[in-house]
Amino acid sequence: MENLNLNSLRVFASAARHGSFLKAGTAMNLSQGAISQRIKQLELELGVMLFEREPRGVSLTKAGQELAQTVEVCLEMLDKTASQIQGLGNEITVHVSPTIARKWLAPRLPTFSKLKPGLQLSIEASAQVLERPLRQNEIALRHGKIFRTVRGQQAQRLTELELVAVCSPDLPGIGAQPSLEKILASSLIQDSHRRWDKLLACHCSQEVLEPLNFNSASLAIDAAINKQGIVIVPLLFVQDDIDAGRLREVWRDEDASGESVFLVWPTQPVASKSVMDVVDWLLDTFGHNSTG
Repeated sequence: MENLNLNSLRVFASAARHGSFLKAGTAMNLSQGAISQRIKQLELELGVMLFEREPRGVSLTKAGQELAQTVEVCLEMLDKTASQIQGLGNEITVHVSPTIARKWLAPRLPTFSKLKPGLQLSIEASAQVLERPLRQNEIALRHGKIFRTVRGQQAQRLTELELVAVCSPDLPGIGAQPSLEKILASSLIQDSHRRWDKLLACHCSQEVLEPLNFNSASLAIDAAINKQGIVIVPLLFVQDDIDAGRLREVWRDEDASGESVFLVWPTQPVASKSVMDVVDWLLDTFGHNSTG
């Protein structure tokens, strides 16, 4: 029975459900003769009659009834598994830092879902850069000064990061346009990049409060929103909060930060169409030409 044809079994199942070769042919877009021929061939291969041919249709023999029950279960399992496999191809894992995930990517997921309703993003947020090569259905978004790719991957710098100092609009004692000296004398917040340290060393001659330190930029930003002080972070991560009135910009670094956001995706084996759809969306979002 190793050579049983799956299409013949599907034809048999349709004829069994409809009790008619003619109706089965209509359902499968085949002629009645083609259905009859497939059934005859299947009966020859099995060595038993599967249908009683009657003037107004066909009915299953005892052997046909037993086969129909088994075939229906097997075809249902095959169809379910095929759908699951196809769904896996539409699920893209995005490896991203927690700050990018929370402060940039998450607010834009509803827009992505409307543009690409057939794709599902699985977000893997970690402060550690993924050391292994990306798999076929994975991409990475990272920020830093450089991003070294490995063989079989391609990287694109999406944008250079501008650094700004922001605080809650309700933070007392700051004023509308505070000087850098006044800012440095205020309550300061910083993440693991410790961006205030350089400014304090260069511009502050008076004794100041020790900055409130966090190991995560998103936590430092939340602290600023909660009126705990002023934080220096990339504008990209706080632009939504500024637009929503949760934060206001009080200072901008005129020097280039040297930091960028990088997009990385696999090129070997060839990236799936789903991956490239996500890549194109990200490139378009940051103003780059898509890969088509």
